[in-house]
Amino acid sequence: IILRVELNEYLLKIGKKVKKIRAERALTQESFDDLGENSVPVRTLQEIEAGKSNFTIKTLFNISKKLKVKPKDLLDV
Repeated sequence: IILRVELNEYLLKIGKKVKKIRAERALTQESFDDLGENSVPVRTLQEIEAGKSNFTIKTLFNISKKLKVKPKDLLDV
């Protein structure tokens, strides 16, 4: 149970970081869902930013590409 709480807190921190960087770059959630190579569905991004998604490495990679940061930068919270 302790691990679960820590995971949830970590996911929430990552989500807040994604949202902060996205806002700093004036990108909308919809701009991530462009059906391109690195597309991220709006609902998925909403869940990540809310800390409610245990996302895949592929999704993390796609978000990092859209934000123009390294994946490790999103995980370092």
